[in-house]
Amino acid sequence: MIPISKWWQAPYFWAGTKFYDLLAGSENIESSYFLTKSKALEVFPMLKKTDLFGALVYYDGAHNDSRMNVSLAMTAALYGATVVNHMEVTGLEKDASGRLNGARVKDLVDEANGEKPKEFRVRAKGIINATGPFTDAIRKMDEPTVEDIVAPSSGVHVILPGYYSPANMGLIDPSTSDGRVIFFLPWQGNTIAGTTDAPTKITQNPIAGEEEINWILNEIRGYLAPDINVRRGDVLAAWSGIRPLVRDPKAKKTEGLVRNHLITTSSSGLLTCSGGKWTTYRQMAEETVDEAIKEFSLKPQRLTSPPSVSGTGISDDTGALDGSCRTQKVRLIGAHGYSRTLFINLIQHYGIDTEVAKYLTAAYGDRAWTVAALSAPTEKRFPVRGERISELYPFIDGEVRYAVRHEYAQTATDVIARRMRLAFLNAQAALEALPQVIDLMAEELNWDAKRKQREWKDTVAYLGSMGLPKAKLSLSRKDVEHGRVGKYADEEFGMYARHGKDFLFSPTSSRSWPRAALNSPLMLGLAI
Repeated sequence: MIPISKWWQAPYFWAGTKFYDLLAGSENIESSYFLTKSKALEVFPMLKKTDLFGALVYYDGAHNDSRMNVSLAMTAALYGATVVNHMEVTGLEKDASGRLNGARVKDLVDEANGEKPKEFRVRAKGIINATGPFTDAIRKMDEPTVEDIVAPSSGVHVILPGYYSPANMGLIDPSTSDGRVIFFLPWQGNTIAGTTDAPTKITQNPIAGEEEINWILNEIRGYLAPDINVRRGDVLAAWSGIRPLVRDPKAKKTEGLVRNHLITTSSSGLLTCSGGKWTTYRQMAEETVDEAIKEFSLKPQRLTSPPSVSGTGISDDTGALDGSCRTQKVRLIGAHGYSRTLFINLIQHYGIDTEVAKYLTAAYGDRAWTVAALSAPTEKRFPVRGERISELYPFIDGEVRYAVRHEYAQTATDVIARRMRLAFLNAQAALEALPQVIDLMAEELNWDAKRKQREWKDTVAYLGSMGLPKAKLSLSRKDVEHGRVGKYADEEFGMYARHGKDFLFSPTSSRSWPRAALNSPLMLGLAI
């Protein structure tokens, strides 16, 4: 929804949304439309009534990027790629003529286990550098004096409770106080708001600054009803992503940054794909692989015996696997046996909770069957299987086992942030789930007490970059297991009239009144 404050803005935004529909073509989800003031408030009751003429509504897509990312890697493995993670590139190797022919790598899993990390060399006909904001670091391993092409930009997002927005309608404000665009959307049961766009330094785990968080909250207050108090303590998570904007090194210095991707090749043969975004990832991959075939003199070959996926051959998707690009027809792993009613089969077969079943089928597709099978019995009448790792969200124990056995998860951060979205949705809920996650992974990976303690320390530090308050970063596992999270004075403690000493209960009424409220004549009369 785009709120409109003046009548003359309606035709302007109407033309914009209709052009958006036109660009989508046959893949348009629904056509955009206009809402009167009363209808806009009916659909989005949190909206401020003053200075509201109406609203334009258009449709856009959303996805779970952690699940998408893992699904891509697993689909690549299905087609024959060798996939590794927690493997750090420490240097690039060249032959006598100065052409790249390999890389030196270090195994970080050994390091996490307290062992000396193994370092070894990987030989290669060619190397593709597709490392997002870390692009220039790899380019400088090849050529130390090369000019940077990435200008990293910080995009901060704030997560609020779901009650701040309707379940199926978001809001976009194209004209904030400083001209930036801000969105306010329902997301995974919560509300997500953002994003900022400011130059930043590249770090492994960037932290959302208080200035950016407060700017987002202030902008939200500007278009929500005045009786809705947007509180800093309502922020469940706050995190920063690094947007890898790029500048073409061949372009003039006066030309601005671009948001599309750029493919370059160094004199030694380092092929770099930089910039870009999720919506163009297949085009980026196709163009990069086409360039690699030419640069490294590769010969694509026919796949003679495609593996079976969910009972069907890959060729059922793609047609003849003759070595030509088939990316437009490839379905990701989990899509082959998916249907919109699959969650019903999951409930009936395994006794999975309905909310959990819907989430699993949306996140894993037909692999939800395996996740459910790996879930422990609850010993309850219902749900029969699937113990939640957080009471607030539909994530269950079977996902942790599945992540380790089928998706290469090696750390607790891998699970709570890169396989499921708990850390991004609610930093404190992730902290409270951490003991169970670590124990489940320890069973799967045979971790000793020392490794479990390291996982606790590393993951809690990571949650600091997800917005976990500083006062909670020092909590021990024992503190969390005994429910001591939040049992001290902080910004959250005084937010609700929930503490016994501040409450009085009327013996003749089911109502309860805060003690301070009873000081007014009106409240005294009601209490009597």
